[in-house]
Amino acid sequence: MIYFLVVIIALFGALMRTVFGFGEALVTMPLLALISFDIESSTALIGALGLIVAIPVAIRYKGNIDYQVLKRLVIGSILGIPIGILIIKLGSPKIIMKFLGTFIVIYGGYNLYFLNRKSPINIKINDKYDYLAGMISGILGSSFNSHGVPIVVYGTAKKWDAFKLRGILQGHFVCVGSIVVLSQISSGMWSLEVVKLLLIIVPLLILVIPLGNWVASKINSADFVKYVYMILILFGAILLIK
Repeated sequence: MIYFLVVIIALFGALMRTVFGFGEALVTMPLLALISFDIESSTALIGALGLIVAIPVAIRYKGNIDYQVLKRLVIGSILGIPIGILIIKLGSPKIIMKFLGTFIVIYGGYNLYFLNRKSPINIKINDKYDYLAGMISGILGSSFNSHGVPIVVYGTAKKWDAFKLRGILQGHFVCVGSIVVLSQISSGMWSLEVVKLLLIIVPLLILVIPLGNWVASKINSADFVKYVYMILILFGAILLIK
């Protein structure tokens, strides 16, 4: 029964990633914890599935990827990954998650409120901050499996359109996700249980990914941005509760 629930939760996360380009870890990790599935196996499973789902989506949106931006984000992420590991080992992850959750809720709520109004704050962000955004992504990715949220926050702040945001997000997931998965394998996080679950779930992605692409095609750019802000508020609340 628990394996059936794990498969359903993982497929729901894959659908979320395909439609919106991010967020599967913040949805699936709490749900897997709720059914008492091993945290190490959960992290390895979701990390692998995130990479697998990102590859076809990145191919689909490859024409919308700004490769110079992607390069800076990935370099920053590589620098941030060891910092995230240190936070887990030496710092206080709970305090950081509460701070992050509060920031995301305020950011998402502010932008949702001013979506169809003129915001009093209009700041042009220099491209050099791509490295900083990537670093924060690397820190949160290696410590909380949440490397997509900082890129979404940064991309919406820079006013990337929906297609550019999806493209850069998935390109970033493929590059950084490959590093994360290889690190998880080398550190012994993969088990026979994880491999068995992947063998069950991956064939089912043939149904989930086209469904996600169909749903995504029905969402216009203006509505997509609105939904992204709403999801950010939801994920921020999950971090605060978690």
